[in-house]
Amino acid sequence: MNITKRNTFLTGSFILTVAVLGCGGVSGIPIEKTATDFAKEICTKAYDCCTMEQLANNMAAGTTEAECETKTATNFRNQLQNMQSSENAGRSKYDQMKVDACLAALRAATCSKLTTITNLAGLPECDSTFATPLVAAGGTCQNDFECIDSVCQVPSGGGAGTCVAGVAVGGSCASGAHCAQDLFCDPRDGSNMTDDTCVVEQENGGACADNFECKSRNCSSSGGSGGTCQAQTQPVCFYGGGCSAGGRPGAATLLLMGLFTALALFRARRSVRSRR
Repeated sequence: MNITKRNTFLTGSFILTVAVLGCGGVSGIPIEKTATDFAKEICTKAYDCCTMEQLANNMAAGTTEAECETKTATNFRNQLQNMQSSENAGRSKYDQMKVDACLAALRAATCSKLTTITNLAGLPECDSTFATPLVAAGGTCQNDFECIDSVCQVPSGGGAGTCVAGVAVGGSCASGAHCAQDLFCDPRDGSNMTDDTCVVEQENGGACADNFECKSRNCSSSGGSGGTCQAQTQPVCFYGGGCSAGGRPGAATLLLMGLFTALALFRARRSVRSRR
């Protein structure tokens, strides 16, 4: 993510003048419009392209398209308010052009494309935090998307965090240790939290230990301890799980969700543990 961090989630028109917005935000981010635009586009595509069984894995998808729009807009609204606070504090800068590009790509995406990706970041235009980070390593932060070439390590008890390099590939991310940018904290054995490991999300053909290491979420093994990432054999749903709206993995994740994504991936990992 160098200045282009992986993660996903916004929309609206960028206003530089100081004004009170519909959701109480101050200048910069059109919170209500952005949340509504994303919710409408995501849910329209989700209910056109995905099965109800797939959508059942995502609480934000609801059981009807209208419920999906309400819940998804709420998630985006909360995260956009968080991003507005970050911008007001001078820790990041909202990027309207990236948001518009993501929305345009989503509108143009066909079901044949959206049923081959496991989250919205599968669209290159949406693989972003939609924010420019302004905090250098060692500076104070609250969110990953605020850190320049680093991640935000927040104390276990809460409070202000610090932008740090993060744990490298193969290192332990147990006990709240934050993986470096573009890495995932893989739960490995769901019943043993001490073996959580920072890994790179692999393309098809890459080596993997479990499904979570693969962008396709399909780690196929012919025996032994290792496996290979392979394409899904059945259609998947871009909005079919907790991390569907997000793109940036691990500690680095928002649905802009930097914003929405971080929250989504955390929920997804908890779900992985509960199913194992």
